[in-house]
Amino acid sequence: MTDHGQDMLTVSPPRLDRTEFVQIDGMLAAPHAPLARDWVLGRFGEGLQIRMLRRPLAGLVLFLPGKLAWRPIIGIGQAIMVHDLRAADGARTREATGRLWREVEDFARYFGYKMVVALIGAGPGLIAPAHAPGRGWMICGHGPGGVRLVVRVLHGPVSLPSLPGDWAARARRLGPGLVIQTSGESAVLEARARALVAALGPRGVAIRHQRAADAADLRATAITPGAAYAVACDGRYLGGPDLGAADLLRAALCGADAAQCPA
Repeated sequence: MTDHGQDMLTVSPPRLDRTEFVQIDGMLAAPHAPLARDWVLGRFGEGLQIRMLRRPLAGLVLFLPGKLAWRPIIGIGQAIMVHDLRAADGARTREATGRLWREVEDFARYFGYKMVVALIGAGPGLIAPAHAPGRGWMICGHGPGGVRLVVRVLHGPVSLPSLPGDWAARARRLGPGLVIQTSGESAVLEARARALVAALGPRGVAIRHQRAADAADLRATAITPGAAYAVACDGRYLGGPDLGAADLLRAALCGADAAQCPA
């Protein structure tokens, strides 16, 4: 499928650098933006689809077949997973987001998928609540931090997806010390993880950066629904990219309950 009407552009590998994708990606705020170019290019071979609204609207959506989704969701083999959806704030935000959601639904129907799923919430790897879909969608699961798993059933019967129920166990499996877990999709967050390891490692802090090897690895090991960036300390979830070097150093000294440790 190529262009879909006058307001929508399909971004493919040859066109990635010939469109405004990089500029729009950088302009539209999100904790995981801008996306890492090498990560995006690598996902095209897995079925990644990118749609971008033409100006004067500004928005983009990335989506993948559920069986190759880079989010820890269970039971989405017959679904399209909306990986990321953003639009510019303003008078036409609702129009832009509505157009993007319909584009994904149209794609899913055309290729015979039974549903479309997405994760709504605040934080890296999540679709902002302001850009959540509207009518016809249902909430079929909740995750840590108020994350909502939403689904649009296109035709049934179909079993609804779910989020893992073993978040604490996943964190424990990371083992002792500080672990920064990333998906590789965010240029900014990858750089942040590397910088923290470089800053704290020489100070004798047990810290390592775990980047997901592929979608299957991420789905099996991610300790948060968004999966783009999370920090664990001694097998317990600690927080996200708001944690700086001083926070992680305090956690290393005081354990995962570092908030109770004297500054």
